[in-house]
Amino acid sequence: MAKERKIKVVQDEEKPVPVEVLATSIRDISRGMQKLRQGPLNERCLELLIQHAAGTTGYPQRKPTLAEVRAILDGIENLERAYLRKRSA
Repeated sequence: MAKERKIKVVQDEEKPVPVEVLATSIRDISRGMQKLRQGPLNERCLELLIQHAAGTTGYPQRKPTLAEVRAILDGIENLERAYLRKRSA
């Protein structure tokens, strides 16, 4: 079995992350998902690969359903629309 790694994010309260950096990160993640979905893999293949690679969750142990995988992919792709204002020209 693969060793689980816990990721811990520590942010300095005296030096918060600038809003511009957060906005850029959200935009990059959202656009990256759009590019991945428009890439050479069809949607079904992408969903199955992610479902297979995902660890088991909950009790009893189970893989995420394809509907859950689709919902997550849609959510990631829509981050920019949901959380960022459109820039005025």
